[in-house]
Amino acid sequence: MTATLALTAAALYAAGLAILALLHLRFPGHRLLRDPVSDYGLGTSKPWFQAMGWAGSVAGLLLAWAMARAGLPGWIAACLAGSVAARLGVTAFPTDLEGAAPTATGRLHMLFAVVSFALYYTVVDNATPLLAASAGAPWAGVLAPLRWLAAASLAALVACLVLRPLRAWFGLAERIFLIAIPLWFLAASLVLAAR
Repeated sequence: MTATLALTAAALYAAGLAILALLHLRFPGHRLLRDPVSDYGLGTSKPWFQAMGWAGSVAGLLLAWAMARAGLPGWIAACLAGSVAARLGVTAFPTDLEGAAPTATGRLHMLFAVVSFALYYTVVDNATPLLAASAGAPWAGVLAPLRWLAAASLAALVACLVLRPLRAWFGLAERIFLIAIPLWFLAASLVLAAR
């Protein structure tokens, strides 16, 4: 049962990454370095953005269940489940486009994004040593570098939000984070499936 949950989660994380790539290829009107990924949640790209959100949300619930069944601390699985709730908020409440007047919906989107990012990193940071210790090759060597990539990109993302001269790089920092996180979750899923 744990292997089935984990393999299904891995497939959904891979699908989410494929949709993220498709968004960039099919809807090239957004600035890769500057614009947030959430801008794809508006206009004609919205259905694809929502599909990516749903794939990641279902994957997160399945992985949280697999983690709990595999004996990881319950609070780690709870954080992952909490990130799913926050991710659903990100999907449900559209962002405000840059330069537009702030809206209540846009503020909710930002709140849910901050919560989801914090919970994602909490899971990655705390589960990496636990999973890497029991993972065979090549997964033990994959989890730690993805953890550091997630940490560095999250720090860069926060710096871009706080330091005005860096805002032009926000989109790049966010995209690196939003690739590193599902890649880590995909690798973690495969580690749990192999147990």
